Amino acid sequence: TAKRKGRLYLDVGRNGRAQTSISPYSVRPRAGAPVAMPLEWSELDDPELRPDGWNIATVRDRLADRGDPWEHLSRHGRSLGTRAHDLQRLLDDVRG
Repeated sequence: TAKRKGRLYLDVGRNGRAQTSISPYSVRPRAGAPVAMPLEWSELDDPELRPDGWNIATVRDRLADRGDPWEHLSRHGRSLGTRAHDLQRLLDDVRG
């Protein structure tokens, strides 16, 4: 939406059946070994877009043709800083 101003919201708390997220370029445990492919926004309007559109045999061709839209993603990385310590404390509390 317009409120996101170019940002993407990924709901990582989705943990019900068929409500999972998967990292880009991961091979899915399905027939044909489809690969989770990062897309450009313009590709979402393609009526032929399918979740099994790329597989381990076709991923290299796609990257050669279109490039990797996540190539420079690491430029936007941020340190967890003190949040890493907070997360560890939370995990320790949950584990007892």
